Amino acid sequence: MGKRPRINPDDLDRRVTDLNQYKRSREQAQRRAPPKPPGGSFLGSNPRAPLILAIVVALLLALYVAPLFLR
Repeated sequence: MGKRPRINPDDLDRRVTDLNQYKRSREQAQRRAPPKPPGGSFLGSNPRAPLILAIVVALLLALYVAPLFLR
């Protein structure tokens, strides 16, 4: 059998050494509400999205209506 590798004490996570504190922090994290996803609306998170959508609709409407008046 080979030798077991030596564990460097600097590599250990010091936060897990106190089990009571670890459990307490884990319970607090579970109690916290999960963060809401950003930009969950229909138009996304771009604040100018309604303006862009209005311009696109106006252009499409103009392209549809303009030939009707040119007859």
